[in-house]
Amino acid sequence: MPKTKLEQELQNADCIFVLAADGDPLMPTIRKGHAKRLLNRGKARIVSHVPFVIQLKYEGPKNVQPLAGGTDPGRTNIGEAVVKKDGECVYLAHVSTRNKEVPRNMKNRKKHRQASRRGERLRRKRRAKKNGTVRSFPNGRMLPGYSKPVMVKDIVNTEAKFNHRTRPKGWITPTVNQLIQTHISMVKRICSILPVKEWTLELNKFAFMKLDDGTCIGTDFQNGRLKGYSSAYEFVSDRQNGVCPFCGKPIERYHHIVPRSQGGSDLPENILGVCLECHEKIHTGSLETKMNGVFKKYGALSVLNQAIPYIYRELVSIFGEDHVHVCTGKETHDMMKKHAIVKDHPEDAWCIACIGINEEPASQKPTAFEVQQFRRHDRARIKCQRERTYRLNGKAVCKNRHKRFEQKTDSLEEFRIKHPEAVPLLEVIPSTRYYNDKDRVMPGTVFLYGGDRYVLSSQITGGRYYRAVGAEKENFPADKCSVISGNTGLVYL
Repeated sequence: MPKTKLEQELQNADCIFVLAADGDPLMPTIRKGHAKRLLNRGKARIVSHVPFVIQLKYEGPKNVQPLAGGTDPGRTNIGEAVVKKDGECVYLAHVSTRNKEVPRNMKNRKKHRQASRRGERLRRKRRAKKNGTVRSFPNGRMLPGYSKPVMVKDIVNTEAKFNHRTRPKGWITPTVNQLIQTHISMVKRICSILPVKEWTLELNKFAFMKLDDGTCIGTDFQNGRLKGYSSAYEFVSDRQNGVCPFCGKPIERYHHIVPRSQGGSDLPENILGVCLECHEKIHTGSLETKMNGVFKKYGALSVLNQAIPYIYRELVSIFGEDHVHVCTGKETHDMMKKHAIVKDHPEDAWCIACIGINEEPASQKPTAFEVQQFRRHDRARIKCQRERTYRLNGKAVCKNRHKRFEQKTDSLEEFRIKHPEAVPLLEVIPSTRYYNDKDRVMPGTVFLYGGDRYVLSSQITGGRYYRAVGAEKENFPADKCSVISGNTGLVYL
């Protein structure tokens, strides 16, 4: 006799997580037959299918054993585990974060804001010209908030907005803040289905100079090559005697050979001091540097170094200082080696949790859940903006009237010089801005198709078809899919 959908889900689950009638977490159970009878008799309801969580509909005793959790922290991969007092593991999870997306999203937000402000300035100039209120400042004008005169024309600019922006005490970067929230949100998610009373965090501090040179000890950390300089820029300026290596003019900009947007480092090996004119030539491709830049080596470790103290502080606020423990990476390594445990993020967390309660890990462990983080709120109105393009016989030959920053292809200005006879034949494709639908279904939404559960990864053809995580090559008609839960940020796959 074929099994029902409920029977299949119960069979595939290592254990069933149970909530009391008031929502308090109880001990998980492996009595799948008993859970099935409770559901069939209406004495319990299904709260979640992955992980499989049920909630009782009747009052009963809350006899629970205090459980202990452990976290293997990371920037893109986090391990989570919960164990009993005897070291038996009842929960394992591997979390894939979206922390590396944060800098890219910040960059896109800056780009759209700059475009909006540029458009506003142009509108003000047009109004000034129409109303006859154009101003001229041939020698430059000292704007409020600036240290030297700047060249302005047409309109009277207001005080620079950045003068009103102050960072509060204890400010941390968006990347670090998002990582802290991710770790704590996952811990709270686990505590909502399991009665965890203690938590252990692997606490490491990475010394980057020692990672590069294992002989660094003591005062070697204070006597690095940047000793006596306030920044890497000052070091580079001294190295180049304060002049641009291409033209000999004074240094006005510091160019990253490998752009920071592509993972370039802030080390002196990746920085070149140049003048404004040469800096623009480098970014438009008319001037090449022969230096080979360097990429960031320890970007993820740097973010972790900043985030871990805040994560520890948040754990203390949840469990209390007496119930939060720490261990080192060496202790975790020794524990895994002693019990021949294959190294992975969930298994690391399992050993970390056991170290916190001074127990040895048991031989059996459940299958680890895969949790993926999705962007929960995307309030961006603008999806993307295409450049003005000029086509000749259907082929794009140049873009933009004037060359934008870091544009490698020809602009109309350059094309006119090279091919003046072809300019009247050009077809103009205006710049187009595309907008997001505010009612769109966000990635991370859980939907059903044909009775099976999927997690939305993207939409195609104007939202008429869905794509799912793990099945990106298959199209799911949106009108035949039923959404069962929205994007909760951290989604079980």
